[in-house]
Amino acid sequence: MNLINSVIARAKRDFFRWHYSRASHSVLRTKPVAKGTLPFMLLSMVQPRDVVSYLVAVKSFTHFLNPARIVVVCDPAMTADDCATLSKHIPHLELRRADEFTDPRIPRGGTWERLFAIAGYAADNYVVQLDADTVTIQPIPEVLAAIEARCGFVLVEKSSTCMLSLEEIRNITVPKLRPNPHVQSMSEATMATVGLPPGARYVRGCSGFAGFPPTLTMREEMLDFSKRMFDELGEHWKRWGTEQVTSNYLVANSHGAVTLPFPKFGTPNHATAETAFFHFIGSMRFINSHYAATSVEAIGLINSQQSTGA
Repeated sequence: MNLINSVIARAKRDFFRWHYSRASHSVLRTKPVAKGTLPFMLLSMVQPRDVVSYLVAVKSFTHFLNPARIVVVCDPAMTADDCATLSKHIPHLELRRADEFTDPRIPRGGTWERLFAIAGYAADNYVVQLDADTVTIQPIPEVLAAIEARCGFVLVEKSSTCMLSLEEIRNITVPKLRPNPHVQSMSEATMATVGLPPGARYVRGCSGFAGFPPTLTMREEMLDFSKRMFDELGEHWKRWGTEQVTSNYLVANSHGAVTLPFPKFGTPNHATAETAFFHFIGSMRFINSHYAATSVEAIGLINSQQSTGA
């Protein structure tokens, strides 16, 4: 990309980011989230720049599925004002510090603290991980069905994605490896040879939205997986993306794990009229007005529910 195109692309991103900020801030005028009764915990990790987008994510999600507990793991940069804003809009919110969820056997940062928190809470809760860059605009009964059946679930980016054996994922990945590969590809090419349990599975999913059934062994499995991968990959295992690899592994080996139907659950570039749950990953967030428009639609649903007392 030459300099002129780079400047134009940056200007577009800045405009659509500004447009999204204006649109999404109307969520601050919606009523607080009422405490729900559904038998699961909703957990997210939030940093200051995502406070408003998280409120869109959580309020649009709880419009359709409202859990008994909501937890936020606070990035170290979160201020008292940020936390007060969250608590104002979710009075029953449980705020935890990221530094409460560290262990020398796993990397720091890159949302590892979030996964370590999930692994602890999953000892006696069904935990749903929800990213701040998601928006829900239609019913999502597939998620409720997984929760009620105590089955894991994961967001995927292709309709053909499924649970695979570690050997199968290795056979798919190795022929595609290029020099200096992404750590996710490195990991997927390696995990079949690090001594994980026979019959272990993997899914190339997204950790931005995933469900973890109650289990007493998730933290032990997480620590064991991380140690084995670090022993094989060394410092590469500290790179961004290894938390997602670990989340995918843990979900794939959870009870009754399923992939969510795509594109009903997916990224905006594949959306159809049936898409109910959007994940606006970074590369797709501010390239057009879709994120802003979808957030406005969700905020309209929230206001509609609150005005009718539903």
